[in-house]
Amino acid sequence: MIYLSPKTSNYLLLHFIIFLWGFTPVLGKLISLQALDLVFWRLTFSLLSLFIYLKYKGASLKITPKDFGHLMGWGAVVGIHWFCFYHAIKVSNVSIALAGFSTITLFASILQPILLKKKFFWGDALYGLIIVAGLLVILQFEKFYAIGIVFGIFAAITAALFGIYNGKLIQKHDAGKITFYEFLGALVTISLLQTFNGEIVNIRFPVSTDLIYLLILSLACTTLAFTLSVEILKKIDPLTVIITNNLEPIYGVVFSLLIFGQSEMMSSGFYLGASVLLFAVFTYPFFKRKFYRN
Repeated sequence: MIYLSPKTSNYLLLHFIIFLWGFTPVLGKLISLQALDLVFWRLTFSLLSLFIYLKYKGASLKITPKDFGHLMGWGAVVGIHWFCFYHAIKVSNVSIALAGFSTITLFASILQPILLKKKFFWGDALYGLIIVAGLLVILQFEKFYAIGIVFGIFAAITAALFGIYNGKLIQKHDAGKITFYEFLGALVTISLLQTFNGEIVNIRFPVSTDLIYLLILSLACTTLAFTLSVEILKKIDPLTVIITNNLEPIYGVVFSLLIFGQSEMMSSGFYLGASVLLFAVFTYPFFKRKFYRN
Protein backbone atom coordinates (compact mmCIF):
# COMPACT_ATOMS: atom_id res chain seq x y z
CA MET A 1 0.00 0.00 0.00
CA ILE A 2 1.31 3.46 -0.98
CA TYR A 3 1.34 5.97 1.87
CA LEU A 4 0.60 9.57 0.98
CA SER A 5 1.18 12.41 3.39
CA PRO A 6 -1.82 14.65 4.16
CA LYS A 7 -0.16 17.47 2.19
CA THR A 8 0.33 15.27 -0.88
CA SER A 9 -3.22 13.94 -0.62
CA ASN A 10 -4.61 17.48 -0.46
CA TYR A 11 -2.67 18.55 -3.57
CA LEU A 12 -3.77 15.43 -5.46
CA LEU A 13 -7.37 16.21 -4.52
CA LEU A 14 -6.90 19.79 -5.72
CA HIS A 15 -5.60 18.58 -9.09
CA PHE A 16 -8.54 16.17 -9.38
CA ILE A 17 -10.93 19.09 -8.82
CA ILE A 18 -9.18 21.18 -11.48
CA PHE A 19 -9.19 18.21 -13.86
CA LEU A 20 -12.98 18.05 -13.49
CA TRP A 21 -13.24 21.80 -14.06
CA GLY A 22 -11.19 21.37 -17.23
CA PHE A 23 -14.20 19.59 -18.75
CA THR A 24 -16.65 22.40 -17.99
CA PRO A 25 -15.86 24.63 -21.01
CA VAL A 26 -16.07 21.61 -23.33
CA LEU A 27 -19.44 20.63 -21.87
CA GLY A 28 -20.54 24.26 -22.14
CA LYS A 29 -19.85 24.21 -25.87
CA LEU A 30 -21.48 20.80 -26.36
CA ILE A 31 -24.70 21.96 -24.68
CA SER A 32 -26.86 23.80 -27.22
CA LEU A 33 -28.54 26.08 -24.64
CA GLN A 34 -27.57 29.75 -24.40
CA ALA A 35 -25.55 30.87 -21.38
CA LEU A 36 -28.41 31.96 -19.07
CA ASP A 37 -30.47 28.80 -19.64
CA LEU A 38 -27.40 26.60 -19.35
CA VAL A 39 -26.43 28.12 -15.98
CA PHE A 40 -30.07 28.01 -14.78
CA TRP A 41 -30.31 24.24 -15.34
CA ARG A 42 -26.77 23.64 -14.09
CA LEU A 43 -27.67 25.33 -10.81
CA THR A 44 -31.09 23.67 -10.56
CA PHE A 45 -29.66 20.16 -10.92
CA SER A 46 -26.67 20.94 -8.71
CA LEU A 47 -28.79 22.46 -5.94
CA LEU A 48 -31.23 19.54 -5.96
CA SER A 49 -28.46 16.91 -5.87
CA LEU A 50 -26.62 18.77 -3.11
CA PHE A 51 -29.79 19.09 -1.02
CA ILE A 52 -30.44 15.33 -1.32
CA TYR A 53 -26.83 14.56 -0.39
CA LEU A 54 -26.79 16.87 2.64
CA LYS A 55 -30.09 15.46 3.91
CA TYR A 56 -28.76 11.92 3.45
CA LYS A 57 -25.69 12.87 5.49
CA GLY A 58 -27.89 14.49 8.14
CA ALA A 59 -26.17 17.84 7.71
CA SER A 60 -27.90 20.91 9.09
CA LEU A 61 -28.74 23.85 6.85
CA LYS A 62 -29.77 26.10 9.75
CA ILE A 63 -28.29 29.55 9.45
CA THR A 64 -28.79 33.02 10.91
CA PRO A 65 -30.55 35.66 8.77
CA LYS A 66 -27.31 37.67 8.62
CA ASP A 67 -25.25 34.72 7.39
CA PHE A 68 -28.04 33.76 4.98
CA GLY A 69 -27.91 37.18 3.34
CA HIS A 70 -24.10 37.08 3.31
CA LEU A 71 -23.89 33.70 1.57
CA MET A 72 -26.69 34.56 -0.85
CA GLY A 73 -24.79 37.71 -1.81
CA TRP A 74 -21.67 35.75 -2.61
CA GLY A 75 -23.88 33.28 -4.46
CA ALA A 76 -24.87 36.15 -6.75
CA VAL A 77 -21.17 36.58 -7.59
CA VAL A 78 -20.96 32.84 -8.38
CA GLY A 79 -23.98 33.10 -10.69
CA ILE A 80 -22.55 36.10 -12.56
CA HIS A 81 -19.24 34.25 -12.88
CA TRP A 82 -20.83 31.23 -14.53
CA PHE A 83 -22.92 33.39 -16.86
CA CYS A 84 -19.84 35.36 -17.98
CA PHE A 85 -17.81 32.18 -18.44
CA TYR A 86 -20.36 30.38 -20.62
CA HIS A 87 -21.36 33.53 -22.49
CA ALA A 88 -17.67 33.96 -23.41
CA ILE A 89 -17.68 30.44 -24.88
CA LYS A 90 -20.96 30.97 -26.75
CA VAL A 91 -19.86 34.25 -28.40
CA SER A 92 -16.35 33.01 -29.25
CA ASN A 93 -14.90 29.56 -28.50
CA VAL A 94 -13.30 27.62 -25.65
CA SER A 95 -9.74 28.80 -26.35
CA ILE A 96 -10.68 32.51 -26.38
CA ALA A 97 -12.82 32.25 -23.24
CA LEU A 98 -10.03 30.48 -21.37
CA ALA A 99 -7.46 33.05 -22.52
CA GLY A 100 -9.51 35.74 -20.78
CA PHE A 101 -10.15 33.51 -17.78
CA SER A 102 -6.41 32.87 -17.34
CA THR A 103 -6.11 36.36 -15.83
CA ILE A 104 -7.61 34.99 -12.60
CA THR A 105 -4.21 34.87 -10.87
CA LEU A 106 -3.64 38.57 -11.50
CA PHE A 107 -7.01 39.54 -10.08
CA ALA A 108 -6.63 37.17 -7.14
CA SER A 109 -3.27 38.71 -6.26
CA ILE A 110 -4.78 42.20 -6.36
CA LEU A 111 -8.03 41.33 -4.57
CA GLN A 112 -6.61 39.16 -1.79
CA PRO A 113 -4.83 42.08 -0.04
CA ILE A 114 -8.04 44.13 -0.30
CA LEU A 115 -10.43 41.43 0.92
CA LEU A 116 -8.09 39.99 3.55
CA LYS A 117 -6.50 43.33 4.48
CA LYS A 118 -2.90 42.74 3.42
CA LYS A 119 -0.49 45.30 2.00
CA PHE A 120 -0.27 45.96 -1.75
CA PHE A 121 2.66 44.47 -3.70
CA TRP A 122 4.27 46.52 -6.49
CA GLY A 123 4.91 43.34 -8.48
CA ASP A 124 1.16 42.93 -8.94
CA ALA A 125 1.10 46.07 -11.09
CA LEU A 126 4.13 44.85 -13.09
CA TYR A 127 2.54 41.48 -13.81
CA GLY A 128 -0.71 43.22 -14.57
CA LEU A 129 1.05 45.06 -17.39
CA ILE A 130 2.52 41.79 -18.72
CA ILE A 131 -0.92 40.17 -18.76
CA VAL A 132 -2.47 43.20 -20.45
CA ALA A 133 0.31 43.00 -23.09
CA GLY A 134 -0.54 39.34 -23.72
CA LEU A 135 -4.23 40.15 -24.09
CA LEU A 136 -3.46 43.01 -26.50
CA VAL A 137 -1.43 40.64 -28.68
CA ILE A 138 -4.36 38.21 -28.78
CA LEU A 139 -6.83 40.98 -29.59
CA GLN A 140 -4.56 42.27 -32.34
CA PHE A 141 -4.91 38.95 -34.15
CA GLU A 142 -8.39 37.90 -32.97
CA LYS A 143 -10.42 41.14 -33.09
CA PHE A 144 -13.53 39.19 -34.03
CA TYR A 145 -13.46 37.47 -30.63
CA ALA A 146 -12.90 40.58 -28.48
CA ILE A 147 -16.24 40.18 -26.67
CA GLY A 148 -15.27 36.63 -25.69
CA ILE A 149 -12.04 37.91 -24.12
CA VAL A 150 -13.96 40.60 -22.20
CA PHE A 151 -16.47 38.15 -20.73
CA GLY A 152 -13.62 35.70 -19.96
CA ILE A 153 -11.94 38.47 -17.95
CA PHE A 154 -15.18 39.23 -16.08
CA ALA A 155 -15.41 35.50 -15.30
CA ALA A 156 -11.86 35.65 -13.90
CA ILE A 157 -12.60 38.68 -11.69
CA THR A 158 -15.72 37.12 -10.17
CA ALA A 159 -14.02 33.74 -9.70
CA ALA A 160 -11.14 35.44 -7.89
CA LEU A 161 -13.61 37.29 -5.65
CA PHE A 162 -15.54 34.29 -4.35
CA GLY A 163 -12.49 31.99 -4.49
CA ILE A 164 -10.64 34.22 -2.04
CA TYR A 165 -13.59 35.00 0.21
CA ASN A 166 -14.65 31.36 0.50
CA GLY A 167 -11.31 30.85 2.26
CA LYS A 168 -12.64 33.16 4.97
CA LEU A 169 -16.14 31.68 5.01
CA ILE A 170 -14.88 28.11 5.50
CA GLN A 171 -13.49 29.17 8.89
CA LYS A 172 -17.07 29.73 10.09
CA HIS A 173 -19.31 27.40 8.03
CA ASP A 174 -18.93 23.88 6.67
CA ALA A 175 -18.36 23.39 2.94
CA GLY A 176 -21.79 21.87 2.23
CA LYS A 177 -23.64 24.79 3.80
CA ILE A 178 -21.52 27.39 1.96
CA THR A 179 -22.02 25.61 -1.36
CA PHE A 180 -25.77 25.17 -0.86
CA TYR A 181 -26.54 28.80 -0.08
CA GLU A 182 -24.12 30.14 -2.69
CA PHE A 183 -25.78 27.94 -5.31
CA LEU A 184 -29.18 29.17 -4.11
CA GLY A 185 -28.05 32.80 -4.37
CA ALA A 186 -26.63 32.08 -7.83
CA LEU A 187 -29.89 30.49 -8.99
CA VAL A 188 -31.95 33.45 -7.73
CA THR A 189 -29.59 35.84 -9.54
CA ILE A 190 -29.77 33.94 -12.84
CA SER A 191 -33.57 33.70 -12.56
CA LEU A 192 -33.75 37.49 -12.07
CA LEU A 193 -31.56 38.04 -15.12
CA GLN A 194 -33.83 35.78 -17.16
CA THR A 195 -36.89 37.66 -15.90
CA PHE A 196 -35.41 41.03 -16.88
CA ASN A 197 -34.59 39.61 -20.33
CA GLY A 198 -38.10 38.18 -20.71
CA GLU A 199 -36.68 34.66 -20.99
CA ILE A 200 -38.03 33.10 -17.79
CA VAL A 201 -41.33 32.15 -19.46
CA ASN A 202 -39.52 30.45 -22.35
CA ILE A 203 -37.39 28.04 -20.34
CA ARG A 204 -37.67 24.51 -21.66
CA PHE A 205 -36.55 21.34 -19.88
CA PRO A 206 -33.36 20.08 -21.57
CA VAL A 207 -33.67 16.87 -23.55
CA SER A 208 -31.50 14.34 -25.38
CA THR A 209 -27.73 14.94 -25.23
CA ASP A 210 -28.21 18.35 -23.59
CA LEU A 211 -29.72 16.63 -20.55
CA ILE A 212 -26.89 14.09 -20.37
CA TYR A 213 -24.18 16.75 -20.63
CA LEU A 214 -25.97 18.96 -18.09
CA LEU A 215 -26.17 16.13 -15.57
CA ILE A 216 -22.43 15.44 -15.94
CA LEU A 217 -21.72 19.16 -15.63
CA SER A 218 -24.01 19.56 -12.62
CA LEU A 219 -23.22 16.44 -10.60
CA ALA A 220 -19.52 15.82 -11.25
CA CYS A 221 -18.12 19.20 -12.29
CA THR A 222 -20.29 21.36 -10.02
CA THR A 223 -21.79 19.72 -6.92
CA LEU A 224 -18.82 17.41 -6.31
CA ALA A 225 -16.00 19.69 -7.51
CA PHE A 226 -17.30 22.94 -6.00
CA THR A 227 -17.97 21.40 -2.58
CA LEU A 228 -14.53 19.77 -2.53
CA SER A 229 -12.93 23.06 -3.63
CA VAL A 230 -14.49 24.88 -0.66
CA GLU A 231 -13.59 22.08 1.75
CA ILE A 232 -9.95 22.05 0.63
CA LEU A 233 -9.60 25.71 1.62
CA LYS A 234 -9.29 24.41 5.18
CA LYS A 235 -5.97 22.84 4.17
CA ILE A 236 -4.62 25.05 1.35
CA ASP A 237 -4.69 28.86 1.24
CA PRO A 238 -6.97 30.51 -1.38
CA LEU A 239 -4.21 32.07 -3.51
CA THR A 240 -2.41 28.72 -3.84
CA VAL A 241 -5.68 27.11 -4.96
CA ILE A 242 -6.27 29.89 -7.51
CA ILE A 243 -2.68 29.72 -8.81
CA THR A 244 -2.98 25.96 -9.27
CA ASN A 245 -6.28 26.62 -11.00
CA ASN A 246 -4.24 28.03 -13.89
CA LEU A 247 -4.07 24.43 -15.08
CA GLU A 248 -7.81 24.57 -15.82
CA PRO A 249 -7.38 26.64 -19.02
CA ILE A 250 -4.64 24.25 -20.17
CA TYR A 251 -6.84 21.20 -19.58
CA GLY A 252 -9.77 22.98 -21.22
CA VAL A 253 -7.83 23.91 -24.37
CA VAL A 254 -6.35 20.41 -24.70
CA PHE A 255 -9.76 18.75 -24.26
CA SER A 256 -11.39 21.16 -26.73
CA LEU A 257 -8.70 20.55 -29.37
CA LEU A 258 -9.11 16.79 -28.97
CA ILE A 259 -12.92 16.96 -29.19
CA PHE A 260 -13.63 19.88 -31.53
CA GLY A 261 -10.45 19.87 -33.60
CA GLN A 262 -10.21 22.49 -36.32
CA SER A 263 -12.85 24.84 -34.86
CA GLU A 264 -10.57 25.44 -31.87
CA MET A 265 -7.42 26.10 -33.90
CA MET A 266 -6.37 29.75 -33.61
CA SER A 267 -3.87 32.05 -35.33
CA SER A 268 -0.17 32.09 -34.45
CA GLY A 269 -0.79 35.52 -32.85
CA PHE A 270 -3.24 33.96 -30.42
CA TYR A 271 -0.70 31.38 -29.27
CA LEU A 272 1.97 34.08 -28.94
CA GLY A 273 -0.31 36.14 -26.70
CA ALA A 274 -1.41 33.04 -24.79
CA SER A 275 2.26 32.17 -24.19
CA VAL A 276 2.78 35.61 -22.62
CA LEU A 277 -0.24 34.98 -20.35
CA LEU A 278 1.02 31.54 -19.34
CA PHE A 279 4.50 32.95 -18.67
CA ALA A 280 2.96 35.57 -16.39
CA VAL A 281 0.65 33.30 -14.42
CA PHE A 282 3.25 30.58 -13.87
CA THR A 283 6.21 32.81 -12.96
CA TYR A 284 4.20 35.17 -10.77
CA PRO A 285 4.11 32.92 -7.64
CA PHE A 286 7.92 32.51 -7.68
CA PHE A 287 8.44 36.22 -8.32
CA LYS A 288 6.14 37.16 -5.43
CA ARG A 289 7.72 34.65 -3.08
CA LYS A 290 11.15 36.20 -3.74
CA PHE A 291 10.29 39.91 -3.59
CA TYR A 292 7.13 40.27 -1.48
CA ARG A 293 7.53 40.96 2.23
CA ASN A 294 4.55 41.15 4.61
